[in-house]
Amino acid sequence: MADNTESKSDWQEREIGALWKQSGRNQNYLSGHINNEKVVIFMNKGKSENPKAPDFRVYKSKPREEESQVAAAPAPAQEEVDELI
Repeated sequence: MADNTESKSDWQEREIGALWKQSGRNQNYLSGHINNEKVVIFMNKGKSENPKAPDFRVYKSKPREEESQVAAAPAPAQEEVDELI
């Protein structure tokens, strides 16, 4: 039993965040926090073109106020997003 308690303590000390599954309009994603930073994680759509590309992309989450302002602006083309990444 002592090993189990020590193991939990070790895992608790190593934990840096938590994620939750979300369903979006266009795709499923994860949201949560890592090192007290709110994040969202999406599957990498460019993965099929490049097998060495990462499977997921992690982004800082924007506050709801900014999201509504961004929603009013046109979304950047996928090529523009890929160039930034």
